[in-house]
Amino acid sequence: MFRDLFKPIFLRRLEALSIVCKKAALVSRKGGYVFVNKKGTSIEFADYQAYNPGDDFRYIDWNLYGRLDRLLVKTFKEEIELSVHILLDTSRSMLFPEGDRKFDFARKIALALSYIGLSNQNSTRVAALTSAHPEIRSGFHQTPFFQKPGGIFYMRDFVEKLNPSGEVDLVNFISRYTFENRDRKGSIVLISDFMIPPHSYKRTLDILRFKNYDIKVVQVLGPREIDPFKDIKSGEIVDVETKERKVVNVTAALKKKYYQQLEAHNEELKRYCHSIRVLYILARTDMDFESLILKELPKLGFVR
Repeated sequence: MFRDLFKPIFLRRLEALSIVCKKAALVSRKGGYVFVNKKGTSIEFADYQAYNPGDDFRYIDWNLYGRLDRLLVKTFKEEIELSVHILLDTSRSMLFPEGDRKFDFARKIALALSYIGLSNQNSTRVAALTSAHPEIRSGFHQTPFFQKPGGIFYMRDFVEKLNPSGEVDLVNFISRYTFENRDRKGSIVLISDFMIPPHSYKRTLDILRFKNYDIKVVQVLGPREIDPFKDIKSGEIVDVETKERKVVNVTAALKKKYYQQLEAHNEELKRYCHSIRVLYILARTDMDFESLILKELPKLGFVR
């Protein structure tokens, strides 16, 4: 189903976009690299900044001190590679409700963002948010990093073969993933339904903040998940990840409680993202996909 995923005109419009990295220390440029100002790296002079205790005396500009009576330290530009990490939720909940096709929609978002990264020569990877794979040396189910648009074919084949199952310990995954990729800083895009306890995604986002990643959150939900009670009066509900079963009668009070709790859950995720300056979008599977990528994501600052 992904063989002819995007139309040529859509791909050309993706090529005109770039993934935004808003970290204060990072300024992105064409070619997949960022400039970082560092004290005492002799690559290219950048600017001066005030001396702080502990700074190396060798980089104080004594001529300026003589004229201004201020201690100023030289900083230099160092060019480092900007990596883009597209992390795609492959827990079983992404397959349900079946009619919402959440996982297919999430895969399309992952591929579109990957193509934008590759078109800008950003070192880009797609990784499955899943339990550890003991048969894989790294423990992660992921693509290599690619920097050229041709890498999208490998990524397309990779996401096409993904089969969501089980639960994901998001905190554990992110802790391991950021350790393994500690030399590849840049942007991380989390694509998930985020149907997990708030303490889990909050701890995850806090880890990424501490590691100084630029973070973007894409929550994928469908209309049946948002309103699951249409034409249903009673039935058995099953937790798709834990297999727990429960018989329910669909009353007006139950509907109201469900809508309130879902809205509260989504609002808490959105509010927490905003409070820590993480970009967030709710991507509904009944949205027009091209409008989502070409209009909504640029409007929110995910891409430009």
